[in-house]
Amino acid sequence: EGKILQMLPVPGGVVVAVVTSVTEEERFVVEYRMISADTNEVQRVSKNVFMLVKFGPNHKMAELQVNNHITSNAVLLSTGKVLVVEEDGTANLLSQDGVCEWKGEIKFKNEVPSSLVFDGKSIWTAYLDSSTLVRLDEASLREELRIGGKGKNNNFEGPSYISAKDEYIYVSNIVSKQIWKINTKTFAAEEYLKTEITIYGLVHFDHKDIVWLSNGIYEI
Repeated sequence: EGKILQMLPVPGGVVVAVVTSVTEEERFVVEYRMISADTNEVQRVSKNVFMLVKFGPNHKMAELQVNNHITSNAVLLSTGKVLVVEEDGTANLLSQDGVCEWKGEIKFKNEVPSSLVFDGKSIWTAYLDSSTLVRLDEASLREELRIGGKGKNNNFEGPSYISAKDEYIYVSNIVSKQIWKINTKTFAAEEYLKTEITIYGLVHFDHKDIVWLSNGIYEI
């Protein structure tokens, strides 16, 4: 029950932030839940668990550097650092101690990324309106590669969420209602899943997927 605000992958499942009610002052009441991919068990967890998954071991220091811990996008890098991108495109690179080492902007044609993922070597950013994926160098945060774009017979349209497993990234598209699987070495792309309702995201496991649809989270 409740509107899902964000889904984060963890080993063996996902953690989600859910709006359970709205106060008279129009403030959201948020709960955090963990869903096991093995047992399908759903259990409430603390905010600290959500923060640990999103920002790493020094999440309490990181939280001091972040405007909104739910709506911001974050990725943990191989160095232990965390890249955080706010709703306005402001980006902070936080050290393992939670100290801001770099501050700038990450945008494409003035558009803020809808999702970030680190594939073990590079950072991928998705841009919903532009229907574009951009690969960034982990060290310099400079653009290395661009895939897609409007009017280019895209294999995806409206990428809202990207996840990574092995040498693949999985691109969930809210406009085309498809998930595309892209090989990060050959860049070969193929349709992985198509739905009849809006799809917001996917986390891929060895034996099943967990998908975030407009009417809830499901195992497929």
